[in-house]
Parts: sequence; C-alpha cells; structure tokens
Amino acid sequence: MITSIYFKLICLFVLLFIISYTIEKIVNKRSYEKGKPINNVVIPDIIQENISNVRNLDVISDLFISFITFLFFVIFLLNGNYKYLILYIFIFILMRLVTFIYFISTTLPDSSKKCKFGADFFKTAMNMGTCNSLGISSHFVNIVFQLGLLYRYYGSKYWLLYLITYILSFMLICVSRNHYTIDCITSTFVALFFIYEVDNTQKGLNFLIGKKYFNI
Repeated sequence: MITSIYFKLICLFVLLFIISYTIEKIVNKRSYEKGKPINNVVIPDIIQENISNVRNLDVISDLFISFITFLFFVIFLLNGNYKYLILYIFIFILMRLVTFIYFISTTLPDSSKKCKFGADFFKTAMNMGTCNSLGISSHFVNIVFQLGLLYRYYGSKYWLLYLITYILSFMLICVSRNHYTIDCITSTFVALFFIYEVDNTQKGLNFLIGKKYFNI
C-alpha cells in the first residue's frame, strides 16, 4: 500500500516530467528548424581541431555514459540508499529544464553533422540526443552531478576514479563530436552549482511534499 509521502513524491515527479516533456517538444522543434540551415558550418573548437574524428566513437561515448549511469544506480541500489536515487531523479529533471535555456539561447551548427531529430523526450532518449541542442551537454551535466553525489556519499576515498571518469567522459563527448568543448566546460559549472545546492534543493522538495523526507 502506497504511503502518503510516496504518493506526493510520485505526483511531484509526474508534474515535473509533464512540464519537462512539453517544453522539450517545443525546444527540440525550434532548435532543429533554426539549426538545419547552418549545420554545414564548422566553428572553431580546441579539441576537435587537434584530434581527428574516429569512426563510431560516438557509439562508444554513448555506451560509456550509459555504463556510468548504470553503475551509479547499481551502487545505491545495492547499498539501499534509495533516497540518493530519488533525489537524483528530481534534480535530473531540474537540470534538464536548465539545459533548455541554453538550447534556445543560441543555435549552434550540429557538431557531429549526423544528428537525428528527437521529436520528444522518448525520441531524444533513443537517439541519445537531438539536433542542435548545444551550448550545454545534458549527458555531461548528468555525469558530473552523479560524481558529486558519489563524492558526497563516499568522500574523497575514490578521488582518482572520479577524476579519471570526468576526463574520459569529457574527452569522449568532445572527440566524438557529440558536443563542443565549451559545452562540457559550461556543463561542469552547471553541475557544480546543483551539487553545491543539494541541501537547499532538499529543503525545497521537503517543503513541497510537506515532510522532511530528503536528508542525505
């Protein structure tokens, strides 16, 4: 039987998801239509100019990012720290809303030159991205924030592993042409902001559901 607190959490999640889903459909359509005429343009990028494009590296990059997210969930599921995962899901949606601001602020040419249009959230998820949604990397924001939560839980014990994961993710995303270098730099600061504001985010969520549930 579902308790009142979990019912409130589900309702809040559904509300945020509907808002995110609706905005994403609008933003994806706009970025695709605005970006299509400029997708042949090449803009300067410090990493992409100095490292050749490797065939199928975009697939490896997507698999690596998915693997890190999978490990993140497995770690907290096995440890029984479900609140970390629930909080992560809520902040993931909030971070996604922030990315929309970047996507519509400036339309950049597709860095991969082979993007697939994501008509909505589910199409975007299947494509591992959509056309011209640049300026910030949702994948990299996600990875950095996950590393931040792992650091919050384990402390500095695995600092070298965090650093290696950060650098590998950064390089794979940029070298595969999924994003520009500046996208990943911006994403780092956005993720760090959400990591810094975890306590305030918890307070805000606790206020909305009317109970002190989040206390990681």
